[in-house]
Amino acid sequence: MPKDLAPGANFCYDFGFGKSATMLEQQTESSRLQGIAARVCWWEPAGETIEEIPLFLCRVMTLGTWEDASFCLERFGSEAFRNALRSAPPGLLDVRSWHYWHRRLGMLPVPAQPVRAIPA
Repeated sequence: MPKDLAPGANFCYDFGFGKSATMLEQQTESSRLQGIAARVCWWEPAGETIEEIPLFLCRVMTLGTWEDASFCLERFGSEAFRNALRSAPPGLLDVRSWHYWHRRLGMLPVPAQPVRAIPA
């Protein structure tokens, strides 16, 4: 027991559990994002996939599981998903995902999907 502790004061050793728990949660969240990125974009390293958040979220909306989408929606928020849809590259989202996510995020009426411009 430390000598400079006031009489009657509660004493508890700080083993850093609060800090460790926060760091552990961040590591768990990071590893979960890495796992999602590896599934929805298997052709490039997960770290690169996560760097471009809007593109990553578009891939989650199309190729991710419900759990992936729910986790990312909680982590990044609805506005990030809306921004991802607004900037979605042509051909990335299938028709079903395009309509579902626009309705789910309240972006009505659902606009036409982006179209690829093929040079003549």
